[in-house]
Amino acid sequence: MKAKILFIFLLFLGSFTLYSCLDDEGGSITRAAIMSEDIVKEKMRYPAEVDFEGDRRGSETSTDTYTVYQKFTAKNGFGVKVSYVYKITMKYKGGDWTERSNWDYSNLVIEDVSTGEQVRY
Repeated sequence: MKAKILFIFLLFLGSFTLYSCLDDEGGSITRAAIMSEDIVKEKMRYPAEVDFEGDRRGSETSTDTYTVYQKFTAKNGFGVKVSYVYKITMKYKGGDWTERSNWDYSNLVIEDVSTGEQVRY
């Protein structure tokens, strides 16, 4: 009897895990952060030299709208690696979340951590 209950539990758990992996629709703070990284890279002088720390922070401010904060390093105009932090508002418009065209952004601020200098887009 215990073996049957354990089997049913494991079957249910496996089905739930598979379903959650297949759920590739909709926005989330993690998805907004991933998409925002591409936008930030586009704004930097050396996009290939941008390294994100991976500690994605933020919040959902309204339905499918997210504010993202993240640290990264990139080469500045002199070719020297500098630490930056950015803040951006991301709006998910629907469709495949991995498509850049399904996201809008606003209020992008990139700040040089050492100088406090900010650039707004």
